[in-house]
Amino acid sequence: MLAEKSGAAGRNLSVYHARGSGTCGAHPADKRSQMFQAVGGVLCLVLGGFLALYPTRRYAEHRYVVDAAACRLELLMVSRADLAADPDTGAVVLFHGIAANRIIMLYLARAFAELGLRVFVPDLPGHGRSPGPFTPASAESCSASLLRGLAARGMLLPNRTILAGHSMGAAIALRVAGKFRPAGVIAISPAPMRAGHGVASENLLFHTLPLLTPNTLVMVGQFEPAGLKENAADLARSPTGSVVFLEIPRNTHVSMLFSPAVAREAQEWAARVLSLPDHPRLPSRAFLLACLLGIIGLLLIGGPFLREMLGNKGNEDFESTEPVPVIRGVLEVALFSVVAVEILRHVPPLRVLRLFQGDYLASFFLVVGLGLILLHGTAARNGFRAQPRVFLGAAVAALLLHFLLTGWFELTATGAWLNFARWARFPLFAVSAFLYLYGIEIVAGPVVDGYRRYAFWFLLLTLAWLPLVFGVLYFGTGEFLPVLLSPFFVLQALLAGLGIQLVRRQSGAAPVAALFGAILLAGFCLVLFPLS
Repeated sequence: MLAEKSGAAGRNLSVYHARGSGTCGAHPADKRSQMFQAVGGVLCLVLGGFLALYPTRRYAEHRYVVDAAACRLELLMVSRADLAADPDTGAVVLFHGIAANRIIMLYLARAFAELGLRVFVPDLPGHGRSPGPFTPASAESCSASLLRGLAARGMLLPNRTILAGHSMGAAIALRVAGKFRPAGVIAISPAPMRAGHGVASENLLFHTLPLLTPNTLVMVGQFEPAGLKENAADLARSPTGSVVFLEIPRNTHVSMLFSPAVAREAQEWAARVLSLPDHPRLPSRAFLLACLLGIIGLLLIGGPFLREMLGNKGNEDFESTEPVPVIRGVLEVALFSVVAVEILRHVPPLRVLRLFQGDYLASFFLVVGLGLILLHGTAARNGFRAQPRVFLGAAVAALLLHFLLTGWFELTATGAWLNFARWARFPLFAVSAFLYLYGIEIVAGPVVDGYRRYAFWFLLLTLAWLPLVFGVLYFGTGEFLPVLLSPFFVLQALLAGLGIQLVRRQSGAAPVAALFGAILLAGFCLVLFPLS
């Protein structure tokens, strides 16, 4: 018996040394490298902050809380700081898309402001800082109420107003224009409103086409999904005969929001419709570089920060099982993901979260995670032998990184700061994300070969995600928003995975790494999904 225990200890110790032993006792060269890395990160953040704030001096931004009928909306008004606001000059009301917010629309808002126009950008119900509940119908009715309220207060004149929007917001602009009768409409990548061209009825936000008003411009990007482009092109066949359709080269659905070509076309259209000078400058896009610098800076700081938070836990190894064979792990994750999609077609357990299609994703995490954990029950129980201070360090580190990331995005590119209603949903979402990531961590096994393990971990996430995609495309589940947001989830997984990998290596405990990742994943999802 003594010989067996000694052999196990030897195996655990060898795995521990394969991981490395943290910052304490590290070679002086490693410490210097981490110090230079942290300094580089701080410099990136300082430069990024300057690039984000300096161009904003040209614009005046005022924030309001508007009660429009039964809707309470956060509203941003943007104008040129050196020009006096005058309703007779004209105005633009700019609507964002689903899972977006008013801040992500700022580049286009500033482009319109360069014409001397006042630009009103609301957070639609359940988005950004506006309270829910969100439904497509409530977003449309609240938008119409907002327009009536702004007109009644003399803040804009309908015949001197352009309605504009992106994606869902473009569809809303087209739909409310018939009653508001604006001077013109600019629809950027409008969400389909009729089944066809590969778009299924259950994946539509709106199911009827509006009668388009004169002076309507519809723009799409070259690299957008074919179904969206073709449905948008159908709008140009409106019987009004005054709808112009443009395809903007080298643009995707999201890049349209930051495209100088889109901004220039929008400026020229608004200038022509409102009889304004049509040679304004384009706003600066330095905020995009600032956002990128901030991400790089936080990544550089993240490594030394996590090592300091977790420290050296000694030669104690909390890994308790042998790695799961690759083929077996792949089959397990794929099987439980398919089962989860089938179960959720009938019984979505986390509807209580009240997130538009985000409660479906949380339920998916819950079912897949529980399945994997129950299958590997012994390993799951043994993983909690890590010291409580290790869990606390990982949780605090994840929360601090969440605040840093969301604060930086709020400063540069998009609204990401959670309000109280979103924080209230955080604990339950984090639990479901923890179970999911804990199951993935068990299957991925201990960190021995970092690069291969990271690739295998990401492969497991991809295999888990594919049934969601097939469920929308082929089984008609109607839960399209997680699929629509897939590129953002890929980016989040790639970046957060680096931190999860490091936490797993430093702590030697799968649940510690899962806790760290779950806090980041829950915060990320609560930024994106509308409140319902």
